Amino acid sequence: MTSKLIRVEVHFDGDGRVQQVGEGAFVGGVVPPTLSAEVEYSLHHTHADEDGLLGPEPGEPSVEGSFQLNLIGTARGLRELGRYFLALAELDSSADPDHHQHFDGVRSADGRTVVDVIVRKELSGDGHAV
Repeated sequence: MTSKLIRVEVHFDGDGRVQQVGEGAFVGGVVPPTLSAEVEYSLHHTHADEDGLLGPEPGEPSVEGSFQLNLIGTARGLRELGRYFLALAELDSSADPDHHQHFDGVRSADGRTVVDVIVRKELSGDGHAV
């Protein structure tokens, strides 16, 4: 296993603390990223193929509608999620322009929803994956 030390600068809205300013009202937090066309998502219905594997129907458009996705984690869990995304961002995937990782069968906290999450690292506008 090889490791890489990455210096990360984070930006806060305020002094780095969330503060209550009234009944149910808070200020502070993390400055949202400016992502524009750098990150997007699509949501598709899944169907079992001949091997029983779930995947989108080829050529089927994304699901239309309005949804809310809540990611809930402890400080440790969110650190690990962040570490994962930072590592993926730093990964030299130039040998695989369609590099992606599957997290199949991710269940909601109440177990009622199952989602197959696929995280893709796209090439940058200049054709590089790093």
